[in-house]
Amino acid sequence: MGTDEVYHYELGWENISERPAHKVCVSDFFMDKYEITQAEWQEVMGKHVSNYSGKNLAVDRITWKDAAKYCLRVGKRLPWEAEWEFAAKAGTTGQNPWEEGQSNDFAWTAKNSARKPHPVGTKKPNALGLHDMMGGVWEWVLDWYSLHYYAKSPEKDPHGPSRPQSWRVIRGLSWVDELEDFRSTIRLNGMSDRTQHFFVGARCVKPVKK
Repeated sequence: MGTDEVYHYELGWENISERPAHKVCVSDFFMDKYEITQAEWQEVMGKHVSNYSGKNLAVDRITWKDAAKYCLRVGKRLPWEAEWEFAAKAGTTGQNPWEEGQSNDFAWTAKNSARKPHPVGTKKPNALGLHDMMGGVWEWVLDWYSLHYYAKSPEKDPHGPSRPQSWRVIRGLSWVDELEDFRSTIRLNGMSDRTQHFFVGARCVKPVKK
C-alpha cells in the first residue's frame, strides 16, 4: 500500500501522505461493482443532491456522514482505505492498474471526459471486475486523514488514525482531474463543506462473514 515515489500534484503539493510504501493485509470483503448512482441514492435517501443530474451518473456532492448513512441503510458500509486501495490496484504493482497508454479504456479524465460526467460502468472494469475505481468521482472511505499515517500504519487491517482528525480520506480521482495526477495511491482530505466537493461520491462494501 502506498508508494516510495515522489510525485507533485497539479498545484505543486508533494505526495507526503502516500509515502512510504508498506505491507498491508486486509480481511475478505465484497465491494460494489459500481459507484452509488443518483437513482440509487434518491431511492434510499429521498433527495437529489448532485451537482450534475442523471439517474445513471454517480452521485456527487455528498458529505461523508450521508455516504456512511446510505451504506448502512443498504446493509453495507464504506470501505476502509486499505480495502479501497487493494480493490483499486486489483493485483497490480504499477502506478496505475492499466498498461501504459490504456488510460482511455479504463478511466474518465480531464483529457477525455469533454468536461462532463458519464454513466457508471462505461469504461472497462479492472481485473477484479470493478468499474470506475479511478476517474469516476472521488470516493469517501472510513478512515480519518492524517498526513503521516503511513509511517506508522499497522500491517493487519489498518483503520487509519485512532484519534479523530479534521477530515476523512477520499480516493480515486474524478473525471475533472488531469491524467498526470492519476495513480492508485493518490489520497486527499475530503472537505466537510458540501459545496467544496462537487466531485465526491462513494461505493459500499460488505465484509465476508466467517
